Amino acid sequence: MNTKQKRLNLAVGILALLILAVVIWGLLRGAGPAHTPVSDGIERIDPDTISLGGSGVELHFSDVLLSRQNETRKLIVSTQTGTVTTKLTDRLIDQLDFDFMKKTQNVSYTGTGYFVVDLDDLTAANLTEDHDKKTVTIRIGHAYLQSIEIDPNQIMVEEVQESLLAWGDIKLTVADCNAIERELRARLEEQFNTAANGQAADDLAVKMVREVYEPVVKAIDDRYSVIVQFR
Repeated sequence: MNTKQKRLNLAVGILALLILAVVIWGLLRGAGPAHTPVSDGIERIDPDTISLGGSGVELHFSDVLLSRQNETRKLIVSTQTGTVTTKLTDRLIDQLDFDFMKKTQNVSYTGTGYFVVDLDDLTAANLTEDHDKKTVTIRIGHAYLQSIEIDPNQIMVEEVQESLLAWGDIKLTVADCNAIERELRARLEEQFNTAANGQAADDLAVKMVREVYEPVVKAIDDRYSVIVQFR
């Protein structure tokens, strides 16, 4: 083999090695993770304030929490269901109270009482941030019985209990029906509105209000947790 041929072979070998080195370098570079800087447009100013980039808007815990009032004005924290009964009496002669001269009929109402917590009266004064403990404390009012709903499908009217001299249906006027409903509704309210039911509703209120607001707080800073107390 002459000198010219040897030089040609050497050049080809060097070129092949260079190509192989470039290919290996490219594969190794492509296998590594791509580190491309990404910005979410959020700049943290202090522990409870963030700035939305480009908008000039600073966002505080209280701003976000109070902005949810339109969504959760009254939070139902507990319901109670009960039944009350009244006995209607129709006398043959009003002045004479003898069993053989009167007929009776039982009427039962079933209703549901709703205990709620007002969230639409929260103000910035009801919110406290502790930067050291990473907590946001929300002070709410106590739960209270807001309304009673009577289920018309659960109004039970029993058969008339007749006597020797009094028989037939008991005739009720519209005024009589309204008076019966007022009485039974008042008795349901008395049944629901007890200290035990109020305490149970308060216990649930603490849990449920925290469940409403803690995700909002953690969306701003996941290091923070929510504490709920009563005013």
